[in-house]
Amino acid sequence: MKRLIALAFLASTATLLLAEDAASEYAKRAKKLADEEGLSHVSLATHCENAKMWKEAVEHWSAVMDFFPDNKDGAEHLAKAEQRADLVVSRASAADAATYANGLAGMKKTMSKKWRDLAAWAKSKGLEGEEAEAISRAEDFEAVKKNSTGPMQAAVDLLNRERKKCKIGPAELGKDLSDGAQKHADYLIKNDAHPSTRGLGSHNEDPSLPGYTEEGARAGRQSDIGMSPPPQAMKGMLGTFYHRIPLLHPDLKKVGIGYAKLASGGGWGRGRCVIDYSGKGEKDEKVPRVIGYPADKATNVQLNFDNESPDPIPQGEDEEAGMPVTLAWVDGETITDADVELRSADGVRVDGYLSSPEKPARSDFPNEAICFIPKNPLSGATKYHVKVTAKVNGEAFVKEWDFTTGR
Repeated sequence: MKRLIALAFLASTATLLLAEDAASEYAKRAKKLADEEGLSHVSLATHCENAKMWKEAVEHWSAVMDFFPDNKDGAEHLAKAEQRADLVVSRASAADAATYANGLAGMKKTMSKKWRDLAAWAKSKGLEGEEAEAISRAEDFEAVKKNSTGPMQAAVDLLNRERKKCKIGPAELGKDLSDGAQKHADYLIKNDAHPSTRGLGSHNEDPSLPGYTEEGARAGRQSDIGMSPPPQAMKGMLGTFYHRIPLLHPDLKKVGIGYAKLASGGGWGRGRCVIDYSGKGEKDEKVPRVIGYPADKATNVQLNFDNESPDPIPQGEDEEAGMPVTLAWVDGETITDADVELRSADGVRVDGYLSSPEKPARSDFPNEAICFIPKNPLSGATKYHVKVTAKVNGEAFVKEWDFTTGR
């Protein structure tokens, strides 16, 4: 009997190891496809530059920066394209426009097929979560967008890819919300030198200053505000704690986005992006009401914490921290006795800063989410396991999930 038990244990262990190996292989293949997509955007962006299709160049260089955020050359190209898009009317030749259209269609067709192939491979290995993710990525290329392309829609598309991973519904780019967000972005640029627009003051408007509007003031109070173009600003918000939570609310149906640049620079990081997240709809009982992020089975997760104000990291501590892990409740639950374990694939527990509704990182900024921020950037191409324990309305609660970082 003992021998049978031992054999069964060995068989079970072997199965688990095979599953882990398959998941690791999936992460490598998914990262390779993501890199390929990023390089495809480089080719399209370069063609658009040469053809003086500046708006399209902005769109594709923005996508490049999503995939390769530390690429200084890409940042310079994006800044140049943004300046040209504001000053020059694109007049591409019919041949250049056709080449671009064919290239874009070819890229979408190729990437869709490769993600479908990866989904089939994941299915053959019994990786249900990975299969669903790969199918979702394929569908992103196959979908026909209802709204026009451009940096605002690109930002919403990015957000919706992350919401889909969390198994919550998409948000739309709302015109009314965007109008207000644009007015607030314009206000911030007009008053950039005024001290009232610094830090958390950027969420307010002073009626005595130029550019004040009621719509802009309202948008500012219910927005995330960044300095980069919309896609990069959206990605940056998702890499934080406080600014992430409202963007991943399951009842969010519409967002508004406004962006304005400083006349003195107008390039990379020289603007104000306002993302209005007030467009909630009816309560959706069909989707999760507790949202973990990075999502379960997510791949290519960023390594670093994108700094934010207010700062959830204790004063005086090193700002070089890792990607925040959050678990957010949205229905007013009482959360106590929270703890988070984040472990790398070798089982080593990651040291970090914990914030909870009961013991928030900042008493002046309470939140209904549990957040764990690693003290150091996460390791690249590494699988991490999250375990959150707490009491929810007095009842014991445990949630576990995995994600894998990019390189």
